[in-house]
Amino acid sequence: MTDSHAIRLISPAFANPKRLIRQLRHTIIHICFQILYAFLRLLVPTNPKQFGFLSHPDLSDNSLALFEKLLMAPYGDDYHLVWMVSNASTSRRDLRREFPNTDLRNVSVVTKHSLRGVWFSLRCRYIFTTHGGAWFGHSWHQQTLVNLWHGMPFKNFVAVGDKRDSFPMHFAIATSAYLAGIVAENFNLPRERVLITGQPRNEWLFQQEERYFAVKEGRAKLVVWAPTFRRGCTDKTEILEDGGANSPDPLSADRLTALDEMLEGAGTMLVIKLHVMDIKNQQAWPSYRNIRIYTDPRFRTEGLNLYKLLACSDALVTDFSSCVIDYLILNKPIGLFAPDSSSYARGFIPGVFEKLATVASELRSVAELAAFVSNLPPEHAPTPEQELLYQMDLRSPSEAIMRAIGLPNPGSSMR
Repeated sequence: MTDSHAIRLISPAFANPKRLIRQLRHTIIHICFQILYAFLRLLVPTNPKQFGFLSHPDLSDNSLALFEKLLMAPYGDDYHLVWMVSNASTSRRDLRREFPNTDLRNVSVVTKHSLRGVWFSLRCRYIFTTHGGAWFGHSWHQQTLVNLWHGMPFKNFVAVGDKRDSFPMHFAIATSAYLAGIVAENFNLPRERVLITGQPRNEWLFQQEERYFAVKEGRAKLVVWAPTFRRGCTDKTEILEDGGANSPDPLSADRLTALDEMLEGAGTMLVIKLHVMDIKNQQAWPSYRNIRIYTDPRFRTEGLNLYKLLACSDALVTDFSSCVIDYLILNKPIGLFAPDSSSYARGFIPGVFEKLATVASELRSVAELAAFVSNLPPEHAPTPEQELLYQMDLRSPSEAIMRAIGLPNPGSSMR
């Protein structure tokens, strides 16, 4: 994998011979297990009504949105819906909180790296995932794997280069024909296998709930700032470096303090939602008068959903987050604030940022950011460049995906 296309993983493994030996042993075990799983895949029949779901974090993103559509379908109780998760007990609790008035008897929650998880995976006819399949599943005989992914290509995919062939799939999705070509190239997939459906999570952008308006705390307007990470941490404790060592920090204390003062009297609440992998989730944050900072653990503990929050927002500020492409469908103001863009290590998909810049406001300083938040531009009609990134007629992604892969629409029986 080339440096221009990959996130750099910083790991002490190669400086520690014993740890390196453990990792090599772990890799060999994985390969053996994948061969065994492929053999079992030939023997174990799938259940045509059993669907598997994976996401990171558990119970999130496009997989959760599609799961919700199937669960709530009139014939949803005909389906066996299986979540393969990292923490089964926590996920069961979260499901009950997310769907308090719904019968979940047709839903199973299993630990994805357990024997039970392998068995349920073998029995699924369809598997939907946002971050790749289970590590043991490299053979999908009699199964259909749909890569819902977790955003359209704005910054470079992690899957480019020599990683893309390690993620087998039957279908991927996109929000436009233009982006479908980029998705196909980056996942080494035939173009006709990329479904132009939109993303299931974007259905939440049209579901306004009163509790999200309460986040405004009486202010006239709500602006959501969704930065991606510069330094992140995975579940495996690997450190991901996407920012330069000496590059400006968009969320520095000095910047936020100055911004908070500039927003005084503007009648706007600015809510910052940190990326799930941002190492800044681990730090304590001060209180501000006009800014609220939600770490990802706090956000999930309070049972909040970023896309339902965006549905109630008046504008979006971000840097390189793929949610900016999703937000285009709302025709609301977008601000791009990235003082460290020149040192962003991941890099960008050529042409996408340029098209975004024709719709969004580029903010080059804290003063410009404050002016944007305080005096939001008016909503606008879709532009040709906007349609290249998000086709405005894609309002029912879940139904479109199910039609494309041969499933009936929600509300019709599978019998």
